Amino acid sequence: MIDEKKPSQPIQTPGVQFFPAKAKANIYAKDHIYRACAYCRVSTDSDEQLSSYGLQVEHYQNLADEHPNWDLQKVYADKGISGTSLKNREEFNEMLQACMAGKYNLIVTKSVSRFARNLVDCISLVRKLKAHNPPIGVFFETDNLFTLSEDSELKLSLLATFAQEESTKKRESMIWSLIERFKRGQLLMPECYGYSREMDSENKHYIKDAKLQIVEEEAIVVRFIFDSFLAGYPLESICELLTAAEIPNSTGNTVWNTSAVRYILSNERYCGSVLTWKTVTTDMFEHSHRKNDGDQDQYLYEQVHEPIIPVEKYEAAQVLLANRKHGVKAYPRMHVIDDGVFRGYVPVNHHWINNDPHTYYEASNTVRIPHRVQKIAKREFSHFDLNGYQVVRGQFMMHRSECPAITISDKRISFNVECQRKFHDVNYIQLLIHPTERKIAIRPCHSRDVYSIRWRIDVDRPFIPKSIACQYFADALYQIMEWNPEYQYRIRGTWACRGRDQIIVFDITSAAPFTTIEQHPEEGATVRKRIDILPQNSSFGMEFYEYNIQNAFYYMNPRIDWNAYARSHAVMDSSTVEVLSDSELAQNMEMIKSRVGVYTDE
Repeated sequence: MIDEKKPSQPIQTPGVQFFPAKAKANIYAKDHIYRACAYCRVSTDSDEQLSSYGLQVEHYQNLADEHPNWDLQKVYADKGISGTSLKNREEFNEMLQACMAGKYNLIVTKSVSRFARNLVDCISLVRKLKAHNPPIGVFFETDNLFTLSEDSELKLSLLATFAQEESTKKRESMIWSLIERFKRGQLLMPECYGYSREMDSENKHYIKDAKLQIVEEEAIVVRFIFDSFLAGYPLESICELLTAAEIPNSTGNTVWNTSAVRYILSNERYCGSVLTWKTVTTDMFEHSHRKNDGDQDQYLYEQVHEPIIPVEKYEAAQVLLANRKHGVKAYPRMHVIDDGVFRGYVPVNHHWINNDPHTYYEASNTVRIPHRVQKIAKREFSHFDLNGYQVVRGQFMMHRSECPAITISDKRISFNVECQRKFHDVNYIQLLIHPTERKIAIRPCHSRDVYSIRWRIDVDRPFIPKSIACQYFADALYQIMEWNPEYQYRIRGTWACRGRDQIIVFDITSAAPFTTIEQHPEEGATVRKRIDILPQNSSFGMEFYEYNIQNAFYYMNPRIDWNAYARSHAVMDSSTVEVLSDSELAQNMEMIKSRVGVYTDE
């Protein structure tokens, strides 16, 4: 019981009038009627806890009967909602609004932990209610605490701290439990569109550890979504097709949105796998979540249940989802040139999120280049024997502005002004690489050619350096060349022209590394200074005849066509994903309509 202290008697002083203070708030005072409401909360929405909720409601009704000065008007209750945040606690928030509107001046609840496990929320709410005119009190039954009492503040702070710490400990215990479950393969597999779970007919509960089972009427829709996406259809177009056909989604609604389609495309369960802990809770009080980016251990279990789509198709969809952010519309495939001077070269898609150097080797190696002995007719160069003479290495010629050159960093490739001058009348180019020969090249192309890059927007404008962002290709190139990621690399190019064909080839092996440092010659001023890294190779240059073999395209027989504009073709072995045509997708849509019982007039 709350201690009821008797007020001290006033001192009788002649000529002094005494005005007694109002009686302090006393929850048990029979002469003060409280318009009361009660609040209860259960931690989950299971049947057992719901029965607990019914007992709590009955308890508060009995408690009000024991206090004649309580006019209990309503019992508010939230079921299955955490107490660490005010979000989603609809009944709790409705109760607070009613209190502030003057409907109640007393809230009765079991304990501080049931009212709020967030220390800040608990203290601020109690103070807000206490400051209301007239003040609103909260009575915590098991804690024997009435917030309108003078000594309630310290005790409330301690109890709220304990309640918050209890919630933290429970969260840590739950995380530990999940970690142990996931280690043992005891996975959490809620139903998703296309799958169902086996239920116990008697208890009407899902069978523990039961595997997901395919619902074929929904599975054919999942397959259609993957096939359409890999065929190049935007998410919005897929939604329009499904909505127009009145195909029900996971909620039974026939209106599809891009979030639902993206969720299906990114869900690994459709290929039979289960990835644990895909998101983490960043704030236990606000219940905010974010993608798990190494914050929590993850386990990927494969072949857990029957897949709806093959693993290869799922992985292809993930590649395309990532690349769609960079404007890639259809599933990107490696191409290779199989004829002409660029035989074995691979066109670079600088938007593609792919930093695996092996894909470039594999694509290039699909073109077999016949081995032939390189012979140099020395008399074609000079009447003198030039054995022992060297061509100066590119590192020593980098500052010559009349040379076409590129600068490669870990994120970009930049072409100098001379590259633009050489291709002064070119609108589009292709960036090519031959990973085995260690060469990069650019050649003019049409806008419709695969992986074309806009070169000059306006040919009448002055020449300026050209730069393209290619973080993933640059990463692959750094791996191919085993370059230091802290350096940038500058490479001199060789421009060549034969008839209408013109090309620029860059020998990557001659790349000159450099770095930049910041200097502060004056206070507040910052100057970036370039520092060249001297080559480890002690030779001054490359042997004259070897250099010319490396640049043999210069000296090809004039009667042999360079065929520098030979078209590239997709490398069939680089992708095992089948891409359906529009007619095949239309047939699949008709099959879906018939399976779900929807018929449309043609």
